[in-house]
Amino acid sequence: MPATSSSSRLPFLVLPENRFAHTAIIASDETAQAVFLYGPSGVGKTELATQAVEALLDRLPQSRVQHLTASQFAAEFAEASTNKTIPLFQSLTRQVDLLVIEDIHALEGRPETQTQLLSLTNELLSSDCRVIWTSHKSPGELKQFLPRLISRFRGGVLAALRLPGPESRRKLIEHFARTRHFNISPAALKLLADELAVSPRELLSALQRLTALARHDRRPVDSDLVRKFLAHDAPPQKLKIDDICRAVARQFGTTATELRSQKRSRSAALPRQCAMLLSRELTASSLERIGRFFGGRDHSTVVHACQRVLELVESEPDLRTHLNQIRHSLGVAPAEEEGCAGKGVRNQGSGGSKHS
Repeated sequence: MPATSSSSRLPFLVLPENRFAHTAIIASDETAQAVFLYGPSGVGKTELATQAVEALLDRLPQSRVQHLTASQFAAEFAEASTNKTIPLFQSLTRQVDLLVIEDIHALEGRPETQTQLLSLTNELLSSDCRVIWTSHKSPGELKQFLPRLISRFRGGVLAALRLPGPESRRKLIEHFARTRHFNISPAALKLLADELAVSPRELLSALQRLTALARHDRRPVDSDLVRKFLAHDAPPQKLKIDDICRAVARQFGTTATELRSQKRSRSAALPRQCAMLLSRELTASSLERIGRFFGGRDHSTVVHACQRVLELVESEPDLRTHLNQIRHSLGVAPAEEEGCAGKGVRNQGSGGSKHS
């Protein structure tokens, strides 16, 4: 059965490959102060971390939460070091009830930042605060890390998320098709699940492309279409974020430079958010990479951008038209629903909410 977060648009499906990690996150409210989630990209680490954030804020709205990537933590520490404001940085990062730091592996070979993270972690855990880390690698696979920090990671609950097997892939495709109102024949579903041994994120992307192709050709998503797709007769677009940025800039009458800048002008905000959504939908780029491309913004800013555009298209038909015209210019079939993986991050309290 899917486990649903109160504000997430797409329920999280609990499967054998992620059940222990899901249990660790849910139970960490009462039993585990520290949880280390690890596994390959696209298996749901961000979604589970987001569930922890949302569950805490739903239960205790005044809780202070900091949800950021390891790269963002490193950048903020570097800025504090340059500006000689490390005491202020330390003070602000310690005023939280829950700290979530994603992509810990990005700190490999950065001993000063690791020392700061170790000091922060020790202080928070001694104060009964909760800490969640995510990583592509297990603690034992992390290289060039301080032994004491590795020990801290291992001292919490270690929860691996694995790529789904054939039966779990079938359940995932059923789940995505049902929640996104996609039509796919049982035979096509089984064929896709058997042949496409990829992450949940990639399964959703494949299903979106198949559905868009079927809609464009006015045909059902059946076994023949899936076979063509798998045989690369209908390969996915190899788009880059830069392609999307330029197409969005042309559509909205602005420039790619403006969309990539750190400026927060109102004229660029919505086009930039649309570009982030389309980059998430049409490329395999991570939230962190998309944020870096668009002015060095962070993981939560991209999530916020995707959510805002998804909300706006429900009430603004002109925006939906803009998005479909951009897709058409990129050679992608228009979609009736826009999607964004890794949705639902809600940064509040001392972490704040970031806007693009």
